Amino acid sequence: MSDALPVYWTPGFTDVFIDALSKDPAFQKASRSLEQTIVLRCLDTPRGTDVLVAYQIDRGRVSCAEFAEEPAPSSLRDRPFDKATTLGRSTAPFDFWVKLDKGEVGVIDVITSPDYQLEGSKLKILRYIKAFTRMGDVAKELPKRYA
Repeated sequence: MSDALPVYWTPGFTDVFIDALSKDPAFQKASRSLEQTIVLRCLDTPRGTDVLVAYQIDRGRVSCAEFAEEPAPSSLRDRPFDKATTLGRSTAPFDFWVKLDKGEVGVIDVITSPDYQLEGSKLKILRYIKAFTRMGDVAKELPKRYA
């Protein structure tokens, strides 16, 4: 793979991902009524860091509300989940995110894995499952490097 490809779980990948979502008709349709923030946390990246990305979704428009990266194990792991401002928060180790991105694990694996944590109202999250599924699909389609 080319060194010019964005590295997974970096600001460069986040920018490419947001741009791809903004151009994806299926995501636009699935998120047209979604006005929420979601937080994704990746633990123990190959760079020796933890990463937190907060995505603000506003009726199909996506922006990065926060990107934080700290040496692992970091204080990002101890941040309380704020259900007043965030619809959901997903946390998993880097290796699990890679398996998810490569399609090596599916929804059942996510639900049952002790390595994956989902916080927030499951009913509210399920209401927008098509949008979140499409986000995963768009991420999978993007050329990237894992380290």
